[in-house]
Formats: sequence, C-alpha cells, structure tokens
Amino acid sequence: MAPTIRAGDLVVTLPQHVGAPSVGSVLLVESEGRRLLHRLARYEEGSLWMKGDASVSGDSRPVNSSDVIGTLAMVVPTSHLYRAFRATAQFTAELPVSMRISSAAGVTAEQGPKYTFGADAQGRLLPGAYALWSTLLHACSDTIAACPGSYALRIDAAGFANLLPPIGSVGTPAQALARALRITTRCQSVGGSGAWNESSDLFTAEWSHENDSSGLLAMHDGAIAQGGVRCEVKALLLGSLPASGGSFTLPLSWGPA
Repeated sequence: MAPTIRAGDLVVTLPQHVGAPSVGSVLLVESEGRRLLHRLARYEEGSLWMKGDASVSGDSRPVNSSDVIGTLAMVVPTSHLYRAFRATAQFTAELPVSMRISSAAGVTAEQGPKYTFGADAQGRLLPGAYALWSTLLHACSDTIAACPGSYALRIDAAGFANLLPPIGSVGTPAQALARALRITTRCQSVGGSGAWNESSDLFTAEWSHENDSSGLLAMHDGAIAQGGVRCEVKALLLGSLPASGGSFTLPLSWGPA
C-alpha cells in the first residue's frame, strides 16, 4: 500500500458499517484465512475488487462484502522509526538472490546475466534494491508439428511452496525474503516490432499455490513463442529482513500453459 502505508507503519481500523463500502476507501478484509488491507477499486453486485496502491494492476480475484472487517481510520507513520532502528543493522539483513528456470519438454530457456541495483559486491540485496535477469525463451523449435496454443512463464508452484515459511511464522531470512518481493516482467518477441510489453506486476506476499494467476509472469501465443521471446524479470526487495544468513533462489518454469 506504499506510499499510503509503508512497512512498519501502525494502522487503526474501525468496524465496517452496514451498507456498501465506498469506492476509494481502504478496507481490511479477511479471505481464505488471511487478512489484507487494500483499497476498493470497484464494487459489482456484492463483489469487491481490491487494489494495492503500489500495484499497477488490481487483485486477481474479488472478495465478498461479508469478508470486510473494517475501514482504515488512521495511519501512524512509525515506519520512519522502524527504518531508523534498522539502519544500524541493515547490512546484516542482506541475502544473495538468484533465479532458476525449469523448462518443459520441447522448449528452451536460456538465462542471461543478473544485474543488481542497490546490492553489494556479493549480490546481496538491501531494502529497496532489486535484481534483474534477462531470459531468452523458445518453444517447439525442434519439430515441424504445430505448437500448443500458448506458453507461460510463471513462478514454479511446487518449488516456491517449499521456500515459504510456516503459516504464522516469519521463518528463516530466506523464507522471509520469499514473501517480501515485488516481481515485474516485460517481454518482447525476437521477431516483429521488438516492442517491450509489460506482462506482470505481482507481490509474492499475495502468491497462492491454489491460484495459478498469482504466479503468472508472462503468457505467449505458440507461434510467437516458436519464434523466440526475450523477457526481463525484476525482483524488488520490499522492506527489511529479520536476520542475516542463507541465500534465496527464485524458481520459475517455462512451458505450455
């Protein structure tokens, strides 16, 4: 919800009154066992479509009116204090970050170099820093048969689920990092105009093993994928991590959708 609410801020909510909430208000909702504080983007016949202020796109699915717990009443900007306390220990919160792409049969994924901004010489990220990887993706280039209809680059569900902390726990530094990333992706076809298209903007804190769209980074038509697609994947570290030590590898997969 940055810049409205930043990591470390204290929020005060009031119980939601009877009636439809107003568009633009910040609501505290509980859905599928977790609580979320997002802004109401639109209201459609009992379905509330929410959106975080720091997100380009809205949430992938709506919540019900009955899921609303309260409305944001006040933000106490304690994040300034939080950042001040964390400043002296900032370098102990760094972690080396890398990426790995697994490919399905009949496709290839060539991973290029990693570029880091706001990291040290070992590639360890500081809060607000990011890592960027370039990839070259191909599909069914070794066959004359027609390609499947579409191909997807996404967070590998099984691999990423194994990296998450236990429910209700921060976990290790690497596990905390798994829930503290904003991942954006842009792609261009190797042939054609070569124009870059923004294809994803997601937060790993909202990732769900049951919801495929929560980990989707890019989707391409089979004919385009056969000619080759170049993508850049950017992982931004949101906030500070609780401790030092360990490393983190973001697992991705490329194959038929």
